[in-house]
Amino acid sequence: MAREAVLAEIADAERRELHGRAAVLAHDGGASSQVVGDQLLGAGRADEPWGVAVLEDAARQALREGRVDAAMSYLRLAWQNCSDEQRRAKIMTTMLRAAWRINPGSSTTYLPELTAALRRGHLRSGDALALTKALLWNGQFTDAKDVFEHLNAATGDLDQESRSELAIARPLLRVTYPSFFDVLRQPPAHLPAVSTVASGHRLEAASALATVLTHGPSEKIAAAVGRILHNSRLDEMSLDTVESALLALTYGGWCDQAASWCAMFVEEAVTRRAPSRLARLSAISAEISLRLGDLPAAVRHAQLALNAMPASSWGVAVGAAVAPMMIAATAMGRYDLVREQLDQPVPEEMFQTRHGLHYLQARGRYSMAIGQLPLALRDFQRCGELAARWHLDVPGLVAWRVDAAEALLRLGRPDEAHSLVEDQLNRCGKNNARAWSMAMRVFAATSQLRHRPMFLRQAVDLQSGDEYEQARALVDLTEAYQSLGEQRRAGMIARRARALAEKIEAGPLLQALKPELGGDDAEMPAQSLNPAPGTATLSEAERRVAVLAADGYTNREISKKLFITVSTVEQHLTRIYRKLNVTRRTDLPAHYLLDHAISA
Repeated sequence: MAREAVLAEIADAERRELHGRAAVLAHDGGASSQVVGDQLLGAGRADEPWGVAVLEDAARQALREGRVDAAMSYLRLAWQNCSDEQRRAKIMTTMLRAAWRINPGSSTTYLPELTAALRRGHLRSGDALALTKALLWNGQFTDAKDVFEHLNAATGDLDQESRSELAIARPLLRVTYPSFFDVLRQPPAHLPAVSTVASGHRLEAASALATVLTHGPSEKIAAAVGRILHNSRLDEMSLDTVESALLALTYGGWCDQAASWCAMFVEEAVTRRAPSRLARLSAISAEISLRLGDLPAAVRHAQLALNAMPASSWGVAVGAAVAPMMIAATAMGRYDLVREQLDQPVPEEMFQTRHGLHYLQARGRYSMAIGQLPLALRDFQRCGELAARWHLDVPGLVAWRVDAAEALLRLGRPDEAHSLVEDQLNRCGKNNARAWSMAMRVFAATSQLRHRPMFLRQAVDLQSGDEYEQARALVDLTEAYQSLGEQRRAGMIARRARALAEKIEAGPLLQALKPELGGDDAEMPAQSLNPAPGTATLSEAERRVAVLAADGYTNREISKKLFITVSTVEQHLTRIYRKLNVTRRTDLPAHYLLDHAISA
């Protein structure tokens, strides 16, 4: 405090002169670049021959330590005191990248001068790609195309760093800004794509994401991105790596793995005081939570993303934050929250990006929920048209066919719905269990009533990862059994559906379940139906059989699911009936089995 008090008494000009002399003494004495840089900041100038280099080094150190504001101060002074045009452009590119870590929306400040530097030939190709990223994010697509043309003209003269950036940019453009993928020329095949481990990870993660969204997932990809994430930290250049790897897991159907990794990186972003990174990772967390059926968490993570970085700073990527919130809020019946988001304008250029697909689905889901079926169908069909045009029409990205089929069913066009959902089922491979289950639920609705329970039970069995979609299938199964006059089964399934719907706060699903379903024991606590003290309880094998029998599976179906003989099933059921003092499977106490049935 004494130091500040003394300095405050000194005139500004004299104080700046003292800081300048101190910077020279510190530099000559071998002090760190940060110490010298702080003195240069106090002097407000860096006119020594070494001044700009010291400030650049101090900025790099500050960025490694997560002190972005300090780095920006060093860089601004370096830029102001640099007379070399090419070096000034390099410094401004570093400023753009640093500002991006706090707020991508602030990058617009640097775009005009960097674009002018590019046209004057003062911007290196690797830095031109950083400029392109900012232009695309802000929806300045015309200027971005000009940069692409410059890069294409310089393809044969790229240095190693530029070739690496170009190789990494292509798969990311392919799946984020697909209309620009063909604009960017492939670098010469005879030149190595990357030369560092970090660049290799970035390229591998970007390529994994592109493969998942163009050809579908594979276990090989899951193993690769898991290894990449294990070796990644949120340092200066790694967010692209982390983001691509997390999205590859998310769209590939490995949401449990993605959730644990994402939580770790969110915590690191908080520690590093990097708001834009926190925002983008929180948006991914929202998408993961949505696909796990955790509706409240999806809304919470999306709100955190928008609080960390306002919607105005998201540019064309705003759909990544608001779409999972809108879908989850619609499923919860929180229509006011959805309307609040729909009232906010979004860039028209967003619909030329992957984020636009998610936004169209979210808007369509809301329209369908409030009964505006033609509007919903229009959004789903537009989503499908764009996905097909961009060759991103994979089940794991946006299940638009399922949504469109549901809208068509409600519009009284079952044949068209059946055709769409059948197409979706044919596209789902063994690695798309969630998408397949969603399609099977709607396929059941297009089928004869007597066949629906079979299809819906398959949908429930495969939908173990997404609790919301599992609850939807259980609600439909309840209605199917009720329509078939099987009230006991309908009641047991209804209680399972209600338990799940209450857990994830899915209000519309709860409203769809009739309170009277389940009989008089609907409100009885589970323990009241346990065997009396001193009597035998079910073994684990008997519990598994009992759960499936209570769900309505036949003895033959149970034998196939548990890989045991029909005779063994019958023996288990005989012991189960005796232990629980019942005479048939429809008398099996549903509440006694509920906790086990939900996880079965």
